[in-house]
Amino acid sequence: MKKILQILLAALILIGGILQVYAAKEISTVDAERKNYHWTWLGKAPLTEKQIDAILAMEKGTRPDPRTYLTLRYIVGHLNKFRKDGVSMIMSRESYEKLVVPFETIGMDDGCFVMPKYVCDDIAAAANGNIAVFELALSYDVGYFSEHGGMVRIDVPDVQGLNLRIPSGNEDDANSYWLPGGYTQGGVPEAIINKFPKFRAVITEDFK
Repeated sequence: MKKILQILLAALILIGGILQVYAAKEISTVDAERKNYHWTWLGKAPLTEKQIDAILAMEKGTRPDPRTYLTLRYIVGHLNKFRKDGVSMIMSRESYEKLVVPFETIGMDDGCFVMPKYVCDDIAAAANGNIAVFELALSYDVGYFSEHGGMVRIDVPDVQGLNLRIPSGNEDDANSYWLPGGYTQGGVPEAIINKFPKFRAVITEDFK
């Protein structure tokens, strides 16, 4: 019996190692695909792995203000990317119809995640109608938008008065993929703005 358990444990360890290698290859393949589009805005925050791990280990709701671990120069430079021509949000049509259509405002009470509009424009140009490119760029599972009714784009040309800021990871919309410092795991610049009235938005629903 003991020998059987040892064999089973060894098999589980082997399978786990294979899955880790497969996942690593999959991630590196996705990263390579993103780089093929030559998106110059792909980046990462100036934080060490130790700093990132320490922040992620904190319970959501207790994570520190980004101003305590990022320099003022970095914060100003990062947020200026979102002031050039506004910001954009991408969501499934299913989420749009549930969270946007019935209301006069857009976003959660503690804000919503956005990317610079020029970044969204670059992805749209590369996609040329293929929403799978958005899934690749924004780290969604392949087929996510198709499975949820399509994709909706929301642009906010002017963020004045919307408290543009770097996410802390305490936001309602911050999920397990969130990273500190203002970039997604896929290298897309992100920020937070306050909930805003619909009249400030330009909504594009014709993605399929």
